[in-house]
Amino acid sequence: MCAASKGLGRAIALALADEGVELIICARNADELAAVASEIETKTQLKPIVVVSDLSKPEDRSQLIAVARASGGVDILVHNTGGPKPTTVETTSQEDWHAGFQQLFPAVAELNEAFIPHMKEQSWGRVLCVTSLSVMEPIASLAISNAMRSAVTSMLKTLADEVAKNNVTVNCLAPGAIWTGRIESLIRTRREKTGQTEAEYMADYVKPIPAGRLGTPEEFAAAAVFLCSDQASYITGSTICVDGGKRRSTY
Repeated sequence: MCAASKGLGRAIALALADEGVELIICARNADELAAVASEIETKTQLKPIVVVSDLSKPEDRSQLIAVARASGGVDILVHNTGGPKPTTVETTSQEDWHAGFQQLFPAVAELNEAFIPHMKEQSWGRVLCVTSLSVMEPIASLAISNAMRSAVTSMLKTLADEVAKNNVTVNCLAPGAIWTGRIESLIRTRREKTGQTEAEYMADYVKPIPAGRLGTPEEFAAAAVFLCSDQASYITGSTICVDGGKRRSTY
């Protein structure tokens, strides 16, 4: 479970543990990761393997792969990475494009390469990637995320076609407006530009959401757990939106 220390990653880790899944969790912040591991153990009596790592760094990816292989391999692989900084296309430098690629793409490709063979050998596996509603409808001022997450989604769709015959599913889960630290930070940045109060901004923010509210990490994690289950064995190559109906397209 990647980026498991907070937000959506933490919620998915807790939900999987509730279902009895033995976890390897990783994130960059050792203290936050230790707190999540302790919470999981207290609630489920399952002790996660903890790996402090920055998956944008090749050496950290290698460390995570080594630990996972030593533990017996990975049956369920959940990709999750925090989003790049908000920019427009015109204000994104070449360095920013490169940093966004390094943050979002290589880890997914390398971890797939490391763990898919084990899944194929046992004729069972689940690959799930947390992406963004931006892969369906680009979001203003998130140029890097729009571009790089779409590239990851296309790569995973290709992989899904390749491994479906091995009973390995590959899906993406796209959050809309889910109340996490990431969303809170984006809202704060945008409010600074509009000059609105929090109440004024939030009233406008939820207007396009038919559900009339933001989602919770727990609601998102429930969808993740389903896609990682036996019951979801005929769902692959899909991007499923958890967005309260915000996406306006019909596909």
